[in-house]
Amino acid sequence: MELNKYVPDALIKLVYDDLSMKLDNKYHYHNLHHTKRVINSAGEIGNHYNLSRDDWRDLLTACLLHDYGFIKSHIDHEEIGSKISKEILPDYYYSDDHIDSISSLILITKVAEKPSNLLESIIRDADLEYIGSDDFEKISEYLKKEWLECGVVDNDNQFYKIQYEFLLSHNFYTAYMMEKGREQKLKNISYSKKMMELHQ
Repeated sequence: MELNKYVPDALIKLVYDDLSMKLDNKYHYHNLHHTKRVINSAGEIGNHYNLSRDDWRDLLTACLLHDYGFIKSHIDHEEIGSKISKEILPDYYYSDDHIDSISSLILITKVAEKPSNLLESIIRDADLEYIGSDDFEKISEYLKKEWLECGVVDNDNQFYKIQYEFLLSHNFYTAYMMEKGREQKLKNISYSKKMMELHQ
């Protein structure tokens, strides 16, 4: 995805540098690699819809910043990222309306939230695209390592149980990801069930 076609180079550099240098090394999943993957996934999904230039700018800026709050804390990182976006985006000539849109897109990546429009659906699906991908097992191990080191879970058994239950409740929201991710997601659910049973 040509991010700098829509997002200022200086903003991209700021976020990429901070995610490279300021993130705690316990974030094995929520890191620069994940942010780039979400940007690329949003680009792939968005290409199947008729997005305006402003839509692209808001969407991709939100993807860039959606986990930026991790430079402060993994707890309430969406709120932190939303707050930071409101502080820094005026410096890059984003209008108040666009900043509000970007802030809302960052907040919709909270798992408990439900998207209510196309851009919200795209960023949600892009953030969790790996659930319907064939590298789910590898990414799942990064997330498990992160959760163990952050104290989110106490052991492998707890992680695999939470992961399996989450996959059963998860839905993709765009027609594109519903179709693309459906078959592999079912395989990933089976894998998660097997891992949960192995670690009981």
